[in-house]
Amino acid sequence: MRKDPFLYVLAFVMDCCAGLAGLCVPLVAVRVGADYGALGALGALGSVAYSCGCVVNGRLADRLGCRRLMTLASAVMVGVFGAYVLITRVWQLFAVAAVSGTAISGFWPSLQAWLGQGHDRRALLAAIGRFNVSWSLGFLVGPAVGGYLYAADPTLVFAAAAMLATLVVLALLALPIRTPAAAPAVAQAESLAAAQRFLPVAWVANFATFYATGTIRSLFPKFATDLGVAAQPLGWLMSLIGLAQAVVFLLVARTERWQFRLAPLATIQVLAAGGLLTLALGSRPAVFALGLAIQGSLVAVTFTASIFYSLHADGPRGRRTGLHEAIVGSGFLAGPLAGGLVAAQLGARAPYAAASLVVLAAVALEIWMARRAPAPGSRHSSPQG
Repeated sequence: MRKDPFLYVLAFVMDCCAGLAGLCVPLVAVRVGADYGALGALGALGSVAYSCGCVVNGRLADRLGCRRLMTLASAVMVGVFGAYVLITRVWQLFAVAAVSGTAISGFWPSLQAWLGQGHDRRALLAAIGRFNVSWSLGFLVGPAVGGYLYAADPTLVFAAAAMLATLVVLALLALPIRTPAAAPAVAQAESLAAAQRFLPVAWVANFATFYATGTIRSLFPKFATDLGVAAQPLGWLMSLIGLAQAVVFLLVARTERWQFRLAPLATIQVLAAGGLLTLALGSRPAVFALGLAIQGSLVAVTFTASIFYSLHADGPRGRRTGLHEAIVGSGFLAGPLAGGLVAAQLGARAPYAAASLVVLAAVALEIWMARRAPAPGSRHSSPQG
């Protein structure tokens, strides 16, 4: 089997698992007595483990091999999903979250580093686009199916996730994969330099994006449930993030016009700040749907920029994809943690207004960074917006 389609399938399946668990773990936590503070701390702990693990595992992927590390990570996740069935106390959720974050940090940086092998700039963008659509569809399907399974029996959610993770392990162990030879370098020194300049900007944008996304994924299920939204429509609402990601990923992958420019990045962030306010002020599912769809679009743009700039350079890719994923994890850390505290002090709607301010602050920082960054061959010129 060819490498790229194989990795697209793995990304889809693993994020189906994450979508299933991501919707239902907060519901399980509420059932065993978790409040907003505990929900925020739970999401934060998993993100700490993931962020720290990505920094280490990204480097390990360069040394030990991407496939080997992905296999080990997937095997541990089988046990993690099985453990959720046994949860009866809030503290048990914290133990499982720590193991889960550490394990999955070996999967995603390795997959992305493996994906970047054998591609020049144009082929890399196309591969990233298909990869992003694949994992977004996983997050679309996972919550939608998870809502129905949870309504029937919560144990079905985690049994399905464990079964899918087992299939990932078997595929990694058994299937022969053809990896293409590295593409020849073609006069791309200028674009490599531009990628180096824009990489920190994209990382700032990605942090703010996943701060907001982490807030939503950790706290919105309880917020919506408290407003009377049932499990099945809640599943569809959460799946809108994945649907919007998939659509916008397709659009972003079809053009290079956004590359090495700040304006497209800043524009979608400002729109998303407004979308977050719809979550803070709205009360109806239709209003929530708008905000969640815009958030999914934001994820698509900033995540694509971050991973493209991380992979569009010579040398070991595992270290850069590890840092890219660590920043994703740190956003998922800060969002739930701060959001839980804000909700406890200021009310259930306040975390989404706070996330909107974080996104706008990131835009201001990115503009400052872009103006300070020198263009190739110049010490004083700045990148174009």
